[in-house]
Amino acid sequence: MKQVYFKILVIAGFLSLACTTRVSEWVLLNALPNQYTLVFFHNGPPGENIKKQNQEITDRIKNANIRFKTADRKDIKEPYYGLYYEDRLFSKFSNPAEMKDLTTSPLREKVAAELMGGKICVMLYLKTGIREKDDRGMQTLKKSLDASPFGGIITVVELSRNSTEEAHFANMLLNVEDDLKTIREPMLFGVFGKFKALEPLLGKGITEENISLMIDYLTAECSCLIKDDLPGTDILFTDKWDNPRPALLNKIIDDNPLLGE
Repeated sequence: MKQVYFKILVIAGFLSLACTTRVSEWVLLNALPNQYTLVFFHNGPPGENIKKQNQEITDRIKNANIRFKTADRKDIKEPYYGLYYEDRLFSKFSNPAEMKDLTTSPLREKVAAELMGGKICVMLYLKTGIREKDDRGMQTLKKSLDASPFGGIITVVELSRNSTEEAHFANMLLNVEDDLKTIREPMLFGVFGKFKALEPLLGKGITEENISLMIDYLTAECSCLIKDDLPGTDILFTDKWDNPRPALLNKIIDDNPLLGE
């Protein structure tokens, strides 16, 4: 995430018509996650077994932010499934087994629980497997949160990009921007709302200043600009967003009014 990008958003948030609800809380309460589309591409009418298979997939993903559709294409030899976010192809699958746990996973469950529990956000640290790089970024993150008045209500989770259990989750994060898969650097994603991931801080861009700007954005008073043009990419997840707890940052701001200015 570019430093200038955060500064523009924060300044705009204060200069626009603002409400007292903070960005992180407003998005959780009001912004619906964008949908993914899972497309089954086939050549000619599918058989009964395929129809049954696709119905099982539809039933399995029905509670997530995703829709299922089919497309008959004469230019393909073998049928396959394509996972799209808006107009971008995130993944291709040759069979349903490759889509196991597509809409949920243990770490996604944990992230959602933290957001529903009133946390400002989850700082998700996607590791490279290169220890020196990973340790440097994590030390900076911990130092930044220790210095922030909101650090105690921000959760940090780590994820290896090579995780088998969280392969779908890692792939979605690496699709937040087009070129992330080619970059071998640790990445820090701010995840907030109903599982919206901001563009990541990368490698040497994981600095105390940039982390502070991310926190400033999420704790700023909401504005018309932010409501109309939310940044970030929504992560595919089973819908469990009813009855979130009150935002924990409200008490911190009430007890320390200067933080709200």
